[in-house]
Amino acid sequence: MREGVPVHKILLSSSVALALGTLSSISHAADSATFSVTGTISPTSCDVSLSAEKFDFGSISAATLTAMHNEKTGSAVNLNVNCDAATALAIQTTDNRASSAMTGAEMEAAMATITSLDDTSLFGLGTDSDSNKIGVMLLVVSNAALNGAVSSNLLTSDDKAAWSTHAISLTSPFPVAKNSYFALASDAGSTVPAAATSVSYTLRPGIILKRADKYPGGETVNIDGNVTFSLVYL
Repeated sequence: MREGVPVHKILLSSSVALALGTLSSISHAADSATFSVTGTISPTSCDVSLSAEKFDFGSISAATLTAMHNEKTGSAVNLNVNCDAATALAIQTTDNRASSAMTGAEMEAAMATITSLDDTSLFGLGTDSDSNKIGVMLLVVSNAALNGAVSSNLLTSDDKAAWSTHAISLTSPFPVAKNSYFALASDAGSTVPAAATSVSYTLRPGIILKRADKYPGGETVNIDGNVTFSLVYL
C-alpha cells in the first residue's frame, strides 16, 4: 500500500483509467467516414460506312487496251460518317496494296505518260504473274456535305497538325492521298476541321492500265485495289 491508500483501490483506479482510454480510442476511430464518387465519361461515338464496299470493273478485254495508257472510271461511292454528338474528325486513307503502287516515273516508263499527280495519290492494283505492277488506281473527292449541307471546303493533311484547303466540285474533284487525312472545314476561310454530327463524301474511283502487250500473254490478270478509310477523332 501507498502511504494512506489501500492497495486494492490503486488497482481499481488503474482498471478504470485503462477502460476509459480504450473507449476514447474507439470513439476517435469512428470520427470520420469516406464517401467516393465514381463514373465514366464516354467519348462521342461515330459510325463510318460506304454505300458500296466494292466496285467491279468487270472483265476488260485485252483487245481494248490498245493505248499506252488506258483509263477506266468507276461509279461514285458515298463515304458517310454519323456521330451522336458534334465532334471534329477526319478520314485517314490507307493503301492496302501500297507495295504494288506505281510511281510517276514508273508510269512514264511503262505507259509513256507523265502525270501531274504526286506519287502519294497513286494507289496500287496488285501485280501480275511476272510480279510487274498492273497499273494505277486513283480516288477523287467530287462532292461533300457537312451536317446535311453541301460543302466544297475540303481539307487535307499529312500529320493532322497543318491543313491545306481545296475547293471541290463535280467538275473540279481533288485526288485523295494515301496514308494521309482529309476533312471538311466550316467555311472557305477556315483551316480547321469542323465539328460535325454528319459528314459525307462522294468518291469516284478510276484506274489506269498499261497496253495489253505489257501483261503476260494468254492469262487472266486480276485487278486488285484495296483501300481502308479510318475514322480519326481530332
